[in-house]
Amino acid sequence: MRIQSPGTPAPRIPTARTESPSVAARNTVRSPATGAPTRSQDVFEPARAQAPAAAAKGHAARNLPAEIPTGTPDYYRQRAEDFRRRNPGMEPPAYYMEYGQKYCDRFSSLGPKDLTPEGLQWRDRTLNALQEAIETKRMEDPVGFAQLERDPEAFKKFAYDSHPDAYVDSGLYNLPVQDLMKIGTTPDIKDLLTQDGVRQVIDALGKMSPGDVVNVARESVEELVNDVKSIFPSGIKLPEIKLPHLSLPW
Repeated sequence: MRIQSPGTPAPRIPTARTESPSVAARNTVRSPATGAPTRSQDVFEPARAQAPAAAAKGHAARNLPAEIPTGTPDYYRQRAEDFRRRNPGMEPPAYYMEYGQKYCDRFSSLGPKDLTPEGLQWRDRTLNALQEAIETKRMEDPVGFAQLERDPEAFKKFAYDSHPDAYVDSGLYNLPVQDLMKIGTTPDIKDLLTQDGVRQVIDALGKMSPGDVVNVARESVEELVNDVKSIFPSGIKLPEIKLPHLSLPW
C-alpha cells in the first residue's frame, strides 16, 4: 500500500460531467467566418433544411417537356407520350395525334406517282419545319409550353398559325400546279373547313406574290412537257413552249 505523504495534494479524479480538453476539441468545429467553436451536430442543419427545396427543384425539372428530335415520322406520337408522362390521367392536345401525326403519316406515304421530285422535297422540308416550330416554342419557354399543352384549343391555334410559314418558306409556290392540287386535296375536308383551317389557307394565299403565280405556271408547263416527252419516241423533237411576259394588276 502506498502511503500519501503529508502535504502532498490528493490526485483529482475526473467526474462524468467533465470532458477532457482533447475530447472537447474533437466534438467542436470552428466557423470559417468567426472562428468561434460550434457543436459538430449543428454543421449539418443547413443541409437538412435545403433538402426539400432541392428535391422540389428536381421534381419540377423532371416534369418539364422533354426535347424530341425533329424530322422523325413519329414526332407527334412522342410528344403525346411525353405529355402523358408528365400529366397522368390527362389527355394530350388532340392536335398531336388527330392532325399532326395523321398528316405526317399521310404525306409520308406519298411517292413519285403522287408528287414530282420537287413536290417530294417540299414535303420533307415542310414536315420538318412544322415539327421545328413546336420544338422552338418548347425551347424558348418550357414552362409556358407545358401550360399551353394543357389548353387544347389554344395549342391547336398556335400550331395552325405556324402552318402557312412552313408551307410557303419550304417552297410551296415553286411547285407545279399538279403538286399543288395533290397537296391541297390530301387533307380531309373537315380539317380544312374549321375556323383555324380556313385561316391557315387564307394566310398561305396571302403570302402569294405575283412572281409566285408565274412560277406556278412555269413549273406546270415544264412538267406537262416532260410528261408529253415520255409518251413520244425520243427521235421526235417537240416545239419549245415559252410563257409570255405577264403584267399582273397587283
